[in-house]
Amino acid sequence: MSLTATEAPPGRGVPGSYALGMLMREMRNRTLDTSNFKPLPEDLGEPTLDEGYTEIRQQAWLNSLRLADHADYARWTLEQLDEVEQHRDRLRNWVTAAALSKRKNVRPKSLNGIAFGNVGSGKSTAIIAAGGYAAANGLLPRYLKHTHYLQWLRPNGAPKGYTEQQIRRVFAECDLLVLDELCGEMDNANDWVRKESGDLIDARVASGRPTLCATNLNDERIGEIMGSRFLSRLGGGASLFEMVGEDRRRPVQWGRKPEEQEPTWG
Repeated sequence: MSLTATEAPPGRGVPGSYALGMLMREMRNRTLDTSNFKPLPEDLGEPTLDEGYTEIRQQAWLNSLRLADHADYARWTLEQLDEVEQHRDRLRNWVTAAALSKRKNVRPKSLNGIAFGNVGSGKSTAIIAAGGYAAANGLLPRYLKHTHYLQWLRPNGAPKGYTEQQIRRVFAECDLLVLDELCGEMDNANDWVRKESGDLIDARVASGRPTLCATNLNDERIGEIMGSRFLSRLGGGASLFEMVGEDRRRPVQWGRKPEEQEPTWG
């Protein structure tokens, strides 16, 4: 049984052991901070049960950020995003629609979301903030870098406590996959990279599970690297979030002639 399959809909009569079982699976794979989590008695009503499941979703989300060495990004929320440049309200509406679709057990109208734009435009911050919002609103999200996924699927490449098959299932079966740096640092992709990447997206599309990704590349370049089939599956009916602007990291400049340099702060 997958990790996400253990998350039953909140309601009276759902055993507290259901929630604990999910946490135990998470803990076997990666240590979680459970200091604020309390076991759920069998007879608790819906509001308290819902709080328990929210805690599980948030812990699973934080666990995936830790696994990618991105735990510091957990501090970002949708409220901190720029309303225009980072599409704060549109991202909130997209995630809300995905959560409502899950509650109604229907396929989201816009299954995938694609944040694209220049380096440093705030794409990663935006999609991670959206992931945190999803965890608080009924979805179990996971954060994943594309290159990490491929690295973890190579022989002996999986993080401690995981198998290659568990990696595939965890990210194929979560409610929302937040896929960062799609095709990052790739000039081309071999057949194995295309197959593993394609299988992940295929599995999610087939099951109606949404994916929110970020990339510095346009659709044409993604198609050149990953192939037209991958591009079609990811981009079909997707919502687009274009993020352009100055590099928010404000990198310093060096090695230029004085007349070529631009101010980097102040």
